[in-house]
Amino acid sequence: MKPLTLALGLGVLLAGSQQPTAELPASEANKLRTLYGQALAEGGAKAEAQLVALAERLEPKYAHEDLVGALRQGPLLTRDFDEPRKQGKQLEQLHTFGSTTVGFSFSCAAGVFRYAVDVPSSYDPQQPVAVLLDPGHGTGKGKTDEEKAKFLEFYRGQCAAAGLEDWLVARTEIIEQVGTGGLRGALPEDQIASIFEAFWRDLSSRWSIDPDRLYVAGLSQTGFWAWYLGRTNAQRLAGIAPMSSVTWQVDKYLDNFAKLPCFVLHGEADQVCAVAQPRATCAALRRLGAPVEYVEVAGSAHDSKTWGRLNEALAWLAVRPRNTYPSELSRALQTLENPWCGWLRIEELEHSADGKAPSAPTAKIQAAIQGQELRLTSSGVKRVTLFLEGRMLDLRQPIEVFWNEKRVHQGRLKPRFGTTIEAALERADWKQLFDTQLSLRCP
Repeated sequence: MKPLTLALGLGVLLAGSQQPTAELPASEANKLRTLYGQALAEGGAKAEAQLVALAERLEPKYAHEDLVGALRQGPLLTRDFDEPRKQGKQLEQLHTFGSTTVGFSFSCAAGVFRYAVDVPSSYDPQQPVAVLLDPGHGTGKGKTDEEKAKFLEFYRGQCAAAGLEDWLVARTEIIEQVGTGGLRGALPEDQIASIFEAFWRDLSSRWSIDPDRLYVAGLSQTGFWAWYLGRTNAQRLAGIAPMSSVTWQVDKYLDNFAKLPCFVLHGEADQVCAVAQPRATCAALRRLGAPVEYVEVAGSAHDSKTWGRLNEALAWLAVRPRNTYPSELSRALQTLENPWCGWLRIEELEHSADGKAPSAPTAKIQAAIQGQELRLTSSGVKRVTLFLEGRMLDLRQPIEVFWNEKRVHQGRLKPRFGTTIEAALERADWKQLFDTQLSLRCP
C-alpha cells in the first residue's frame, strides 16, 4: 500500500498552547475503531474518507491521548471472520474442514491471493491473539482445499505441544502462485514480500490479532521465506523460526536481523539444504549481538526429526514479543517495495536494484535515539520520514536530528492525530502508533 495523504489539517498544539482535554466518550471511541476496521477491510477511498472525516471532527474536541488510546485498542470487528467477502465481483468461496477454513482472499497490485486460517476453539474476538504464519510451500499448487487445510495440521500440533493452543495459524497461497515455479510465474522476491504486507492487512480486518505477536515459521522453501520476510520487514514481526533452509538470501542483509528473535532448526546430515549455510549465518548473527538461537539436530536429515522440534522454537519465541518502540534501527535494502524500518520510512534511494533475492543492497541506514537526540547514518538513502511517539522521546521539548554527522533538524514537533491515522492505515498496525512525523533529505 502506497503512503496515504490525509487531509487532516487540525493539529494538536504543543505545551503552552490550548489543547483539548475532554475525555473521549466510549461511543465515539467505538465509532473510531469501527471505521478503522472498515477501512482496513475495504481499502478504498470511501472507507478511508469516512475515517478521516471522523478524525477531523474528534481532534479539536478530545484529548490527543484519548484518541490515540482508542485506536491502540485495534479495529472493532463488526462481522464474523467466516462471512464471505467480495474481491472485485467475485464472492469468496470458503470451505471449512474441522477448525481450518480455506479460501479467504485479498487483493493487491499483484492480483488476488487466497489463504487459510486454523482457528482455535478458544478464540474470542475480545481477546487479541498471536499469529503463526506458514508462508506456504509451492507444493500446494494443484492441491484441493481439503489437502491445503491439512498443511496447517502440523503447525497446529506444534503450537499445542508448546502450550500455545490459543494462537491463530495461517497459511497463504502466495508462494505457490508467484514464487519460484509459481502458477502465475515468479515475481522478484521483494515484490512478493510486499504481497505479504497486504495479507497481514486483510488478516487484521477479520480476526482480533496482536500486532506485537506475529511470528513466521517454515521448512525448506517456506523456511527461505521466514528468513526473507525478516529481511524485508523485521519490525513487523516478533520473531521467525526457519527450519532446514538455505540462508544465502540473507547473508548480505544481516543488520536487518539485529533486533529480530530467530530460532533456527537444521539437521546436521541435511543433504538438501547444506548445514554449513545456517551454521555460518547464525554464527555471524551472534557476533553482531542479534537474538538468535541455533539448534543443529545431530544425525537428522531434511526430515521430521528436525521439524518436530518446532514447538521448542515457538515456546522460545512466545516470551519475546515485538519491541514496539526500539531505540535503535538498522536496515539494508535494494528497492522501496517495503520501505518501512520500524519508526522510519525510507522515501527515496540513490539507486535501486531488481528486487531479486541474490542482489546486494544498494542502500543502508541506521538510526538511534539518545535522549532528545536522534542520529541517522546512511549510504544510498536520499530521503526519509521519521515517525515519533511520546514514549520514544519528549515531544514537549526540542528535538535535534543529525544525519551523517550534520544537523538536519532542531526544534519542536507538533503531535497530530492525522499522522497517527495515516501510519495506522498504511501499516495495518495499531500498536506501533505515532504522534508526529518529520520528513528529511540527506544533507
